[in-house]
Amino acid sequence: MAELPQWLEHVPLQDMLRIDAALEGDWSPTAITAWRPGYDTPDFSGLPRSHPEHRPSLELYFEGSWIGLHCFRREDGRNVFDEERARAVVNYVKERLAESPPR
Repeated sequence: MAELPQWLEHVPLQDMLRIDAALEGDWSPTAITAWRPGYDTPDFSGLPRSHPEHRPSLELYFEGSWIGLHCFRREDGRNVFDEERARAVVNYVKERLAESPPR
């Protein structure tokens, strides 16, 4: 399983609205909603898989704020989307929300 940042366990997730994925540095044109509470499985199919400069990332959106997480590894001079890490983040969020559902 992909390693998650330790600080994520301290984030109150009950008010999370959705998780978007995109290329940091080219966010708006590449952004997709990958998951939201009530979805079973994340969908990363619309996300560009690699880029030489921009970094594939996730953003956890809350009312009035967001938290960004890089989800890539560097391969052959490109930033390649790390889908295993992204799925691990979504699964962690789903587990936490199942323990303490959204308000």
